[in-house]
Amino acid sequence: MQELRIYSPRSGCGKKYLTALVLLVVLLGSTAFAKGKPKPTNDECLACHSDPTMSTEINGKQVSLHVNPDTFKASIHGAMFTCVDCHADVKTSPHENAPAKISCATCHADQQAAYERSFHATAIKAGDGQAATCTDCHGSPHELLPAADPKSRVNHANIPATCGTCHGQKFVMEASGHSAQPFLSYEQSVHGRAVAAGSEKAAVCTDCHGAHDILQAGDPKSSIFKFNVPATCAKCHKDVEQEFTQSIHGRAIARGNWQAPVCTDCHGIHSIKKHLDPNSSVSAENLTAITCARCHEGMRLSQEFGVCLHLTRAP
Repeated sequence: MQELRIYSPRSGCGKKYLTALVLLVVLLGSTAFAKGKPKPTNDECLACHSDPTMSTEINGKQVSLHVNPDTFKASIHGAMFTCVDCHADVKTSPHENAPAKISCATCHADQQAAYERSFHATAIKAGDGQAATCTDCHGSPHELLPAADPKSRVNHANIPATCGTCHGQKFVMEASGHSAQPFLSYEQSVHGRAVAAGSEKAAVCTDCHGAHDILQAGDPKSSIFKFNVPATCAKCHKDVEQEFTQSIHGRAIARGNWQAPVCTDCHGIHSIKKHLDPNSSVSAENLTAITCARCHEGMRLSQEFGVCLHLTRAP
């Protein structure tokens, strides 16, 4: 224990022993130092995690712990936050214990809530280990780019390729009881070809299906539920929507008639083609003889709704 000597100008050599005061000062200083101890910096974290060989074993599999300093700094997270802003339980560098798993909901609560209702989240809860998670679509949090960045996985132009990572792979889709054909059909459609040619307006997967809250077609809240299809298509084809809603088909849909056609019943779903394409379901060659005939050629609908339509097949 130290003593502090204070000399008074008046006494010349007067001395006071302030042992208790010194002890108090030392204790307060130690506490202040502990509370004010700086958090690990990005450079301290990256001193280890920039090593490409750094990994750990999780459930019997080697998982990389490598973080590329350049891509992290260029990412939206790296530009805004430090490592310990997300890994808040890391207090020292190096740290003794593995950091807790990060939840995207900490910052993105609305998006996480929408995802939890989605087809993908429901599939994961049912045991489908291949259904998409946040990182499957957005990429690693350490490399994540804003949607406006042309290099982002969720940039409009890149959405088909991102969704195609799973939906374009036959073995992935068949493992969960689905087909890769819808995605392959989209690639050859008027929408898919336009996007591939550089169009920023042509529809991509998320324009029709949604992003975080993708729902099955049979869900009344889904953007591709039958009665919601006209409004979904109208996001791009507003002028056509007005014409459709005034038509006999549109008015029947407004009344809740399941048998009335919507856009996709005539134009197709993923395989939509230009009306000038001879393979299009609405081309002059196919419209009356094939597309309209699917509903109007038989007697059942004609008798039920009192509609009489004479169709002539092309020779």
